[in-house]
Amino acid sequence: MREIEPRSILIDKILKAYQLHSEEVAETVELYYDAQKLRLIHANKERTEGPDELVSWFARWLILGESVIAGKLRDWVEQGDSPPESKWAYEQYGIGPVLAAGLAAHIDVTKADSISAVWKFAGQAPGFDKRLKGQKLPYNSRLKVLCWKIGESFVKVSGKEEAVYGQLYAKFKAEEIARNASGHYAAAAREQLSSKKFRDNPTRKLLEASKLSDAYLHARAKRRAVKIFLSHYWTVGRKARGLAIREPYAIAVLGHDGKL
Repeated sequence: MREIEPRSILIDKILKAYQLHSEEVAETVELYYDAQKLRLIHANKERTEGPDELVSWFARWLILGESVIAGKLRDWVEQGDSPPESKWAYEQYGIGPVLAAGLAAHIDVTKADSISAVWKFAGQAPGFDKRLKGQKLPYNSRLKVLCWKIGESFVKVSGKEEAVYGQLYAKFKAEEIARNASGHYAAAAREQLSSKKFRDNPTRKLLEASKLSDAYLHARAKRRAVKIFLSHYWTVGRKARGLAIREPYAIAVLGHDGKL
């Protein structure tokens, strides 16, 4: 049997053999995450069931495929016809080429005349993040998942001084904890108790004490950081094209103080 070429050489050959086009980016991002999911499944299988030659061989090709796809997306963001906001996103600590490409594939800043429109489309606006039975989704499900991944990335880099949005998450998490301790979320805790069923567990006890769970505070802090990141992403794209920039509806029309 002919020996397989080293992975780095194979990746380099495949990267040079095919040029990724903008209309293919959305599906390429999904393909990357599909390959990643499959790789993790087989890695867990090998870990629990022991080494297997066929599984190991397949894992090698899954890793190769994942690396090639990520490389294609990186080339598109860095050297292809990716929009300026995508290149800006890639420069931010915690945003890799797959996330940057995914944002460009789903957000068209020329069509969104306000950041509020982007938040709604991404499932990040209150009331626009839930599926109602029998109705069409009010948001882009792929973009919403992408925003969740971005939030998780910000959490992972929150200890890095150069991670602007990771630091924002850490700041927001501290604020959420302080608000929770002061009883700021007492009404939200009562609403959760009345609308959901909880067993006699730590979460129920917290809600009965008019406090929200740490998981809820974690999610709120992540969402706040992601929404600010999206607003900056949208602003960069609009400015690069000389387009008008409007404040979010809650600030411009309702007069809110800007706290997310």
